[in-house]
Amino acid sequence: MAFGGEDAESYYDEGVTAAMTGDVDRAVRGFEKAIRLDNSMSAAYHQLGRCYLRIGKADLAVAMLTQVLAKRPEQLLPRLDLGYALLSAGRLDEARRQFQQVLLLEAGSARARLGLAQANFQSGAWAAAMNEARAAIASGGVNTFPGLYLLGRAAKLSGDYEAASGALKKADALLEATIEKTGGDKPESHYLRGEVAFVQDNFAAALDHYRTAQGHARHGKSYTAYGESFALADVLAKQGLCLQRMGQADRARELGLRVGDLDPGHKIGKALRGG
Repeated sequence: MAFGGEDAESYYDEGVTAAMTGDVDRAVRGFEKAIRLDNSMSAAYHQLGRCYLRIGKADLAVAMLTQVLAKRPEQLLPRLDLGYALLSAGRLDEARRQFQQVLLLEAGSARARLGLAQANFQSGAWAAAMNEARAAIASGGVNTFPGLYLLGRAAKLSGDYEAASGALKKADALLEATIEKTGGDKPESHYLRGEVAFVQDNFAAALDHYRTAQGHARHGKSYTAYGESFALADVLAKQGLCLQRMGQADRARELGLRVGDLDPGHKIGKALRGG
């Protein structure tokens, strides 16, 4: 029984609390129970879709969020989330249409710009991705880091190494400032610093950041920051990739085995094990 009683609202509240603490599996159970008790609760469908996206179930996320928009087509937040779910599912043209629809209604939406940037990045349109990322960065706030990170990756792949270096250094500086401000006892910023260093081919630094993230992460929890979601298995897998790039194949395989213990289906873990 949910804390507040055996009703949809109580299970919904339980799901929200679990999602905020990173217990996504429990959150999913709460939202699913809320929907069974009240199948008109669009907020539960929305949050369930977001949870599915966090744990990599993109097709289920698309299904949930599509239902929300069928009932509430005027709402921008579920439309944005649907766009990102479609990106995760590889349905780039459909994702673009969702982001463009948001921009028709709210021209200054940085999340929609970031979504278009990501769609262009995934389709290999580096210059277009860079332009949309710059537009998102210009809005400031929470969009600055993801915009810089995407800009850096797109610029590197386009061959503009100066722009890539500048964007990635700024992205890392933002994360470093966040760690100094918050005390650094959470894994998110450390993990993302690892991601930034990895893109820069600085595998030793990336390995250090991932190891620090590991020290603050727990199995069974999902972590999310700036639209990037990960779990402990991902942190270990990225360490394995670093060791692989550094020529330490045996140690990389050992990490692949550890990843397999946590998540047998993890793609990077399988690759590290040679499967």
